[in-house]
Amino acid sequence: MASAKTTSPRAPLDRLSQLEDGVLGHILSFLPTKEAARAATIAKRYRHAFAGVDIVSFVEQVAYYGGEDYTFCLEATERRSKNGDLIDSVNGALLCRRRCAGNAAPPRVFRVHFGCLDEWDEAMLGQWLSYLLQRGRKQQALHLDLRLQLTVLGEHHVGGQEQQRWGADDGECPAHSRYEAHRYKLPTRLFSCVALRTLCLGGCSLLCPPERVDLPLLETLLLSSIPWADSIQRLVSRCPRLVDLTLERCGYTPSSQRGYGGYEANNVDRSYTIAVVDKHLRRLAIRCCHNLARVSVDASELTAFEYRGAVPAGSFLTLHGACKISSCTVGFCGRMVYEAELPRFRKFLEQFAGTKKLHLVSTHLGADIESDAFTSFPSLVSLRLTGYLHRGSIEALTRILQQAPSVEILTLFMKARSQERSHSVSWEHQWHELGDEVGVSDVRIPCLRNGVREMNLVHYQGHEAQRYAARLLLCNAMVLERVCVVMPRGPRELQMKLANEIKGWLVDSSTEMIFF
Repeated sequence: MASAKTTSPRAPLDRLSQLEDGVLGHILSFLPTKEAARAATIAKRYRHAFAGVDIVSFVEQVAYYGGEDYTFCLEATERRSKNGDLIDSVNGALLCRRRCAGNAAPPRVFRVHFGCLDEWDEAMLGQWLSYLLQRGRKQQALHLDLRLQLTVLGEHHVGGQEQQRWGADDGECPAHSRYEAHRYKLPTRLFSCVALRTLCLGGCSLLCPPERVDLPLLETLLLSSIPWADSIQRLVSRCPRLVDLTLERCGYTPSSQRGYGGYEANNVDRSYTIAVVDKHLRRLAIRCCHNLARVSVDASELTAFEYRGAVPAGSFLTLHGACKISSCTVGFCGRMVYEAELPRFRKFLEQFAGTKKLHLVSTHLGADIESDAFTSFPSLVSLRLTGYLHRGSIEALTRILQQAPSVEILTLFMKARSQERSHSVSWEHQWHELGDEVGVSDVRIPCLRNGVREMNLVHYQGHEAQRYAARLLLCNAMVLERVCVVMPRGPRELQMKLANEIKGWLVDSSTEMIFF
């Protein structure tokens, strides 16, 4: 009798290692740069794969600035900044590419964010830029993101004396980081690099583009914490193919130009105007540019707009051509919209009456805004509201929804209250049955009864105001198909209790429920 033939198990086939170095490098590019470097040490096969990683990205999250945390004392013998680890990491990534691939082209994406650029780092930064700008001769795409200072745009929940001190002359919100832009002059040939597709610059007070700027293929431009408005306008006007433009905290007054106490003299006018005549522009974002008096835009192809700042004047935004804006984000600095600002508030919103997606950021979800200040949004499909929810916000929420009869996706992002931010997330509140003070059966909101099919409640903790709002919305949502509730970390037992309560408010028990 013939013996049965024994077969040994086949070793698993490693298809990934059979890929070319360039393909492996492209795959590793989706990892953080440090993780991609570690992956290249797995085996000899991956040793040269890192040369194909075309993204170098290092971001410093801490700003070593001022006081005892400053770089070195005068008595220090070693002149090495606190950015040493960051610089070593960037140098290591660039040198590894050259060692593995010889004369390989520089990376396609170069992203370096300093916490605070030190004067001892300028020479090294110049070498990096010189190496990257060689790509311009090869006509290959280059995406450059360079931030010299850590700039934080915090929440604008301000009030009292702090808000009274804040004005257009100062040009800063109390919620902004106070770091001063670094006086580093960018190389002139950066502004004639035909390979640039993306240019993001932050914290550079010496943005001095030459008279001749040649960036014919630049599509994305982000300027953050750039003080001088004339340089901004010159650069914007010399980029004929801009698709995405972001101005963030630009045109403010540098501290070196302020008078006694850090405030600018009253007779100094820092207001400026930005004109964008590029017909290719599709997205425009203006964040906290408080000295920006007017923006003139060719809106022939503009589809997305974002604004964050004080309630603007009626002549602030001029859109030329047919308005096609389909996505709009609007947030106002300050605690409330004052009565004198209501006409400007309404006129500003009327420019986006035809939008399909609206994200409205209001401190108390519009509780301090009169009902006739909200304009109608007949074409609005997706509505996102961000703010601090309290009992006074529920009436405002109702008014806003009544102005948007076609909404299908509704999102409430409920910010944590001040006491919760200072003591982490607090779930300590008394559980009690809700009365019928809201009168959910008497509310008439057309979009809830006929349109809203998806609802998202983010940072839901079950406080009294949140529960009232959730019940008001869910008990009137007649065609709801999906509900997503995101809760912060907390007691599991209480989360389950809140989830069961929400399920009990649904009109249709077959509605899909998702809890995070």
